[in-house]
Amino acid sequence: MPKSFHIFFNGLLTLLVLTFTVNISDATIFSWKDENGITHFTDSPEKIPPNYRDGKVEGLRIIEEVPSEESSSSNSKMNLPVIRLNHLQEYKVPLISTNSGNFIVDATINGKVKVKLMLDTGASLISLSPEVCRKLGIKETSNLPAIQMQTANGVSQNKLIVLDKVKIGGAEVDLVEASIGKKMLGIGGLLGMSFLSNFRMEINHTESELILKPLAKPGEQVWGGKPAFWWKSKFKYYNSQINGYKLKAMHTKTLSSQESETVTKVVRFYEDLHKKLTRRASFFGLPKI
Repeated sequence: MPKSFHIFFNGLLTLLVLTFTVNISDATIFSWKDENGITHFTDSPEKIPPNYRDGKVEGLRIIEEVPSEESSSSNSKMNLPVIRLNHLQEYKVPLISTNSGNFIVDATINGKVKVKLMLDTGASLISLSPEVCRKLGIKETSNLPAIQMQTANGVSQNKLIVLDKVKIGGAEVDLVEASIGKKMLGIGGLLGMSFLSNFRMEINHTESELILKPLAKPGEQVWGGKPAFWWKSKFKYYNSQINGYKLKAMHTKTLSSQESETVTKVVRFYEDLHKKLTRRASFFGLPKI
């Protein structure tokens, strides 16, 4: 074969490889979390560990740069990365059975306090004992907002708090609404829906496992790991709490000054959560919904 053809062929091959590489790096970033919990990013598929690349280990994500809807020109701004799930990662969390038929899970709160929580799908919020809260540096003071809650022991006034992070097995949720409950023998509190509603949940009684699956369907567009309906329901819930307590203050003329102050604290609590959620939505490039 002529030498000139070899030169032409090698040059063409190099050009094709470079073109392919530029297209990939401009459009796609890959992300995965290793066994030490460290998140890695790369625009080169070759740098992805083989186990993640082959699908033997779940957790590989594809981050795509998506143009803004306003303009498709080269000068238009790009939205922040939109994450699509490459593998629907589910988490299997060991369950500890009790004599009463309840289940206990091991949890880590705010990355530092390990605690045993009882699974309670009937509880709207995570509930932590005063002792666990003290370990977290949370003091049950009069400055905290309080709401009336229905518990197994009747109606009680529980203080509201926000947990930065709750981890159950490999599943983590940030910015979790919770309350300070009463001391419970042998456990640190209840694992309620403020955590569980972030997943599709199943219980495998045979293997004694809690299975937590992503809310998003395969290939569904997500922001911060959550599909659009999750964001909508979250904003709707916070708005309903804010407006509901504001109406209560307006229409209940018999409120004492102390009761009025309590309602105001609850409104401010949910307004703060709404602001934090808005900042997260902006960070992840969520369009107006």
